Amino acid sequence: MSLQAAILGFLSLEPTSGYTLKQRFDGSIRSFWTATQSQIYRELHTLQREGLVSVEAVPGDGKPDRKIYALTPAGHDALARWLEEPLEPLVLRHPLLLKVVFAARLPPERLDAILAQYAEGIAARRADYAARLDAPEIFTLARSPRERDIWHVAIEHGIAWCDMELAWVAQARERLGRRQGGKKWIRKAK
Repeated sequence: MSLQAAILGFLSLEPTSGYTLKQRFDGSIRSFWTATQSQIYRELHTLQREGLVSVEAVPGDGKPDRKIYALTPAGHDALARWLEEPLEPLVLRHPLLLKVVFAARLPPERLDAILAQYAEGIAARRADYAARLDAPEIFTLARSPRERDIWHVAIEHGIAWCDMELAWVAQARERLGRRQGGKKWIRKAK
């Protein structure tokens, strides 16, 4: 229900098209919840069949009609119920950690390069988060100062996560680099 809940959440802010929903995902929550355009449309169709959203065709001047989706009262109720539900357990899938676990046979410089590349990506993500803190287009839909503050702390979580990942990578690179010291890894016999 999480993707559906995210769509209901965005539609609770204002009725909009599927295209604009994708832009909202990419502009605000993509760092912790992604969705493709096809996933969004598939969920919009499901939500419409379930009576949680309505759709209105808006004529486009010389362009195809735009479908504007809006929450129905049942959609507002479904969003409220979801907000009250206990959290689902966090399922962490971390491709870097999976590689690290099996990287003992990689040359040390290759593993270090993988860690460095990951750190570069995280540093870019952190910069993206920091830019969002000052991006008025993110906060223009906020309906109250409290909602603005809630969105702000969500972005701050992303910055804190990036800082933690960068610190871990620096520590791992330093430890693994020190461990190499010109010696080969030797597997001890049992």
